[in-house]
Amino acid sequence: MTARSGRQGKSHSVPWDRVFLAGSACILTSLMLMGCGDFFGTKPTELESKNLLRELETVKLTPNLDIPLPEVYKQPPKIVETVLGDAKDARLYYFSRYHTVDKLKALVDTQFLRQFMGEKNKTYPMPDYNVAVHPATNQIVVRCPSVEDAQQVLKFLQKVDVPPIQIKIDCLISEVYADHTLDWETQLEVQNLFGQQINLTGKMPGAALRDIARSTFGMKAGYVDNGTYDPKTGTFVVEPGQEGHMFGALVDVLVSRGYLKILMNPQLEVVNGQSANIVTSEHVPLDVIQSVHPVSGVITQRTEYVDVVDSLTITPRVFADGYIGIETRAVIGSKSTPEGVKQVPIVTKREVVVKENRIRQGESLVIGGIRKTEQRSVVRGVPFLKDLPLIGILFSSKDFEERGKEVMFVLTPTISTGGVPNEEIVAEVQRKHSPAAERNDISRSWSDPLGTGMYTDMVEEEATRAEVGRVKAEMQKAQAERKAKQLEEQLGRATEQMEQEKTRADQAEAASKTAQQAVDAAKAKTAAAQAETAKSAEELKKLEEAAAAAKAEADKLKAEAAAAKEAAEKAKKDAEAKIEKMGDGNNGIAAPKEGAAKPETPANPAAPAPQAPAPKDAAPAAPAPVPPVPPAPAPQTPAPAAPAK
Repeated sequence: MTARSGRQGKSHSVPWDRVFLAGSACILTSLMLMGCGDFFGTKPTELESKNLLRELETVKLTPNLDIPLPEVYKQPPKIVETVLGDAKDARLYYFSRYHTVDKLKALVDTQFLRQFMGEKNKTYPMPDYNVAVHPATNQIVVRCPSVEDAQQVLKFLQKVDVPPIQIKIDCLISEVYADHTLDWETQLEVQNLFGQQINLTGKMPGAALRDIARSTFGMKAGYVDNGTYDPKTGTFVVEPGQEGHMFGALVDVLVSRGYLKILMNPQLEVVNGQSANIVTSEHVPLDVIQSVHPVSGVITQRTEYVDVVDSLTITPRVFADGYIGIETRAVIGSKSTPEGVKQVPIVTKREVVVKENRIRQGESLVIGGIRKTEQRSVVRGVPFLKDLPLIGILFSSKDFEERGKEVMFVLTPTISTGGVPNEEIVAEVQRKHSPAAERNDISRSWSDPLGTGMYTDMVEEEATRAEVGRVKAEMQKAQAERKAKQLEEQLGRATEQMEQEKTRADQAEAASKTAQQAVDAAKAKTAAAQAETAKSAEELKKLEEAAAAAKAEADKLKAEAAAAKEAAEKAKKDAEAKIEKMGDGNNGIAAPKEGAAKPETPANPAAPAPQAPAPKDAAPAAPAPVPPVPPAPAPQTPAPAAPAK
């Protein structure tokens, strides 16, 4: 196809192949820059895969970190008095705060459980105290003989159930190992030595005797005549037709040096008096000889795997003077090769036990001395021939090994301040697991001229940030819902408590009214009693006045009786005097006649006059003293009666 130009009159051909190539290049470039859409269906798969990987690689915060403890666990201890038949006892319900119920049970059993000795010196518990535990709720129930005993047990539990000290132990474990080995082994086979029917065949093993893998590597140098060496079987093969004329010598030499450095820095959190363990284990192979062929001497071995364990057990104890005691037990295991020609590997264990070391808080305790160096050399060969200069190497082998190992433990105990907030730990883990930021160098500019990769990274970062924000928002929402639920429960409890308080207030008001009525009745009774007391006091006063009058009357009568007594005694004396006088003057006078009247004398001259009757309400007067009756006079002649006055 051609095109003509009328102005110049010349024809020019259009390069359609170049146009096609240019168009194809433009289309391909557009497809490369803009993508092929969903033509191949790989874009959704890539996006889904990236989303899943990003979600799985995201370190998320731990949700539900502030779930409150149920209120039943916060209730104070309760002592309930119960009656079983005719006997009374008390039960103490106690939720453990800082220690396990098993430990508290052991303490209560030791301090309060009485025991008696039975037959064969066997102790039996007395039924006064009984302790039961509920591990699921960390609750202890103690049955006591009385409420007072339960209160004593409660005081004891409150004294011993105190917060324990938590100790953080920073462990630095350093292990250094180095070795140096040198070995060679020879293999010699000579047929028809010195032209005679003498065959010389021998193999002097080196390190391959103790390590079967040693035979698979190393530098083998030798000379073979009329034969070849088969490395698979490790033997010389005679060429066909050359039997009896083969000569072969092979030397295998290997030198190795190596070292190992291990540094571990674990941190332990342990409660005072409890043990913490650090265990590292290696599952190492151990070659065991199973059989030896009696003719060919081929050794059949099997591989067994054993655990070589290194462990460290730490038990810290905090004392009141601020020192920390550490009980340690270190076990070091290793795979070693014993002495001798056979040199079969064995597993050894070394143990160091230190009962107690006292150090100040923050200081380091170094447990060293676990250092071991080994140096061994084994030479095998044909006697006399192995000592020949130069050629003696063909008749001998050597296995030399030197190795050393040191393990050191550095322990630094401190009193722990508790855990670390989850957000800080998650941020630290995210920082460690986040990919390294790529520099915006020229290579990335060439590989991503339009910045699609940077845009994708930015979108992924925004998506990650949005996901983290969503998780935080969900956590905050859940926390707000929990707080709202808690507030609702608290409001319900407060309402219920208010209702109870109102009921108690009504009951108290009714009781107050009843008490006021009782007070009024008591006041009325008191007033009546006071009136009765006043009336009784007035009557008592009247009785006292009447008694005083009666006493005065009695005193008057007593005085009159005394006067009458004196008059009677005087009259008696006068009568006796007259009688004596009359007896002295009438000695010759005849006695009076029988019918003459005798002088009348009062029957009882000292008898008191009749008293006036006492008032009815008057107290009885004291009886008047009765005057003594004078003795009767001696019988005499009665005197004539005196004339009446």
